[in-house]
Amino acid sequence: MNSYSGPAVLITDEGREYPVTANLASRPSGLRRSWAGTLSVPHSGQPAEMANLPTGRVRIGQREGAFIRPDISDWLGSPPGTLRISIQGTGDEPF
Repeated sequence: MNSYSGPAVLITDEGREYPVTANLASRPSGLRRSWAGTLSVPHSGQPAEMANLPTGRVRIGQREGAFIRPDISDWLGSPPGTLRISIQGTGDEPF
């Protein structure tokens, strides 16, 4: 299992980029590895579209990975002062 916790860039399907904090982990899944985790931003830096974003990409360093959000209402459980979304990777891990 690999994991990453630190700065990343959220990239929307329209190409807009936002700095986020990523907490991601991968694990074996058959012949491939699957990855998932959370992306978070302080409420003060929250892009409005992040709450309802169904798909996107996350970049860590020079690597990118595509993701989906199985539940776009997941942000309702965010800690105070933070917007946190859960993501599920759809390809190679970006870390």
